[in-house]
Order: sequence, then C-alpha cells, then structure tokens
Amino acid sequence: MDKSRQKTIDYWLEESDEAFKVAEHLFEKKDYSYSLFFGHLAVEKLLKSIYVQAKGEHAPPNP
Repeated sequence: MDKSRQKTIDYWLEESDEAFKVAEHLFEKKDYSYSLFFGHLAVEKLLKSIYVQAKGEHAPPNP
C-alpha cells in the first residue's frame, strides 16, 4: 500500500477516534442527542477509512 493511501486511512481513523471520544464525553454528560450525532460521525468516518482501504481511492463526498 502506498504512503498516500495509508495517510488517508490514518486520517479517517484518527478523525473517527476523536468523534467517538466526543460522543462518549457527551453521553457521560447526559447530552444524548449530540452524543448520538457524534457517534454517527465516528461511524461515518470509520466507514470512509474502510472504503479507502478497499477501493484505493478517496471516499465519495457526502450528498
């Protein structure tokens, strides 16, 4: 795997981890609506990393 592709995958994984940490923090504060929103972002970013690894190209932008 080339470095550029791995760099993109790492970027999405780091972004996913960050969004998940925010979701956990908001959940602890009982802010469930925003926690769910950031949980959704974490999953979306994780899926983008999987897409890049599988397809070898950038994930398509959100509509």
